[in-house]
Amino acid sequence: MKTRLYQLTVILMIFVLSIAGCAIPATQPSPTQTPVPEAPTAQPTQPPPTETPVMQATPTANLPSATVMSMTERMNAGDLEGAMAYWDDDAVVYFLGLPPTGTEIYKGKEQFRPVFEENVSSHLQWEVDIRSIVGDEVNARAKNWHDFTRQLGVAPLEATEVYVIHDGKIVSYAWTLTEESLARLKPALAEVMPPEPPAAPSSENPVSELTVTISEGTCIYDGPMTLQASEIQVTMDVQDQDNELYALTFFTLDPDKDALDLMASTSRSDPPPWANMISIHTLGAAKSATYSFAVEEGPVYGVCWSQPPDLAIGGLGPFTVNPPAPPPSP
Repeated sequence: MKTRLYQLTVILMIFVLSIAGCAIPATQPSPTQTPVPEAPTAQPTQPPPTETPVMQATPTANLPSATVMSMTERMNAGDLEGAMAYWDDDAVVYFLGLPPTGTEIYKGKEQFRPVFEENVSSHLQWEVDIRSIVGDEVNARAKNWHDFTRQLGVAPLEATEVYVIHDGKIVSYAWTLTEESLARLKPALAEVMPPEPPAAPSSENPVSELTVTISEGTCIYDGPMTLQASEIQVTMDVQDQDNELYALTFFTLDPDKDALDLMASTSRSDPPPWANMISIHTLGAAKSATYSFAVEEGPVYGVCWSQPPDLAIGGLGPFTVNPPAPPPSP
């Protein structure tokens, strides 16, 4: 877990593509703001199914891989209801590495249904290459074509995918944009999005204590975003019991990297050279602990994890860091 977590230590996939189109703030043009080409400018190597969509498909596949491939076939055929039938009512969906935040989480069908609807209306095509199956866990590499990314000239976007299947239905899904695709997406978005105004200096008092709660499949922090350069005391409270192990990591990054880069790197098998992990703490289900680590400079970014499967389940920050207070005058 430690090795994996170190490696890892805001729609563009099936939904990734749609998140970029409908979950990014209103300052970004949505797919409907630019004329949609009559025919896609890029096509997947596999043509979509040509049979009539089955509007009330019922999952009957016994193999996890069959569930994944049947679901994507229904999406490519434009059969929204058929695709939704392969998802558990309480499924949790993670999109990592996408603007604007790097982390988008949907809990339950009713939350992510609009994402699927937007994808279908934007001529989504989804290629899935299954790489491994371990029990109920399916690991895959995916390519996605979507009207918005076609218009940007960055289609297809590539991602890693992790599905967890129970009784023929998807209960958990994580889509992580590859670092290579993010490197193409960032400048393309910058050309169509107005620059954000510089952030005003924070007036909040810096803190040296944080409480991070892991609950409902993600991590939650509600407090000041300015730290004091010092020993930081962290209370990690794991309320979830669905996984065997949970972890909380904190990083500083090279100046040209940000939260998007960090979250897009969470599926790597080796640690990114531009990320310096300054703290890692692991806990079992329904456990709580308090520990400390030293912070000298910022910004500081946090990532939460769960296992199995090894997944990033949320991001925190960036936290600004105030320099140490000068010593009192003699």
